[in-house]
Amino acid sequence: MFEKLKLRGQLIKAFRTAEIYRVIKRGDRTSYQFPKIHRIDHQSTYTRYAFSLLNGIDPELLNKKRWALRQVLGSNIEINGSLKNFSITVHHKSLPKMLTYKYEAIHPHIEKMELPVCIGQDMYRSPVSWDFADLETLLISGEIGAGKSSLMRVILTT
Repeated sequence: MFEKLKLRGQLIKAFRTAEIYRVIKRGDRTSYQFPKIHRIDHQSTYTRYAFSLLNGIDPELLNKKRWALRQVLGSNIEINGSLKNFSITVHHKSLPKMLTYKYEAIHPHIEKMELPVCIGQDMYRSPVSWDFADLETLLISGEIGAGKSSLMRVILTT
């Protein structure tokens, strides 16, 4: 029980840091209304917060202030939802720096693809693959050091 209260406080701190709240002024008093937290699911590999924004709060604030949420909750966050209902998943592990490809593990994911390219793993260690036969065009962009050249090497060698 205390763990959930601690996690709830952490999320409210993240909302305060990212300025995702509604300000209410009554005379000389100012109070803040934060998004309504519906559920906190804490597992060994992730923590998921389900919440809804108050009326009048721009949903784009979650993406615009992602950096502030990451400063409080951690760098491995995933934001899902739209309009009013959202979830933030905080992954406790980061992706590995080096991956070892084993064909036996990848094969079930790519066997029905025409032109498969396995590009890596997701947070849960499942293979991520694209079927290039389904793509008409492809744009690869990113910051310096993001892995654009590495991705191109994977595509070409596959």
